[in-house]
Amino acid sequence: MREHADAATKQPFINIVRQFIQKVVIGKTPGHQPASLEVHGRIASILAAMEAATILEKLRAGEIDTEQKQKKLLDAYAEELFVWSWLSYRAVALVAGA
Repeated sequence: MREHADAATKQPFINIVRQFIQKVVIGKTPGHQPASLEVHGRIASILAAMEAATILEKLRAGEIDTEQKQKKLLDAYAEELFVWSWLSYRAVALVAGA
């Protein structure tokens, strides 16, 4: 699609992707490490849901077999979800002028 379609054919798909991504922030990192990347918008919620599904699958498969491993993993995801929620709230507040 990317290489074989004309602009008129691609445009509806580009518009759909733009609805999912509100903002992309590229951050500096020390040394020669790859840049950090933050994506804001509906796509962030989709990615969080996929991560949650992965956790549930690991729990069901017994890969996270101790309560300590479960707590560590769930705490890490809870913190990440809080950060994404806060960033999304701030982005909406900035757009709304709050």
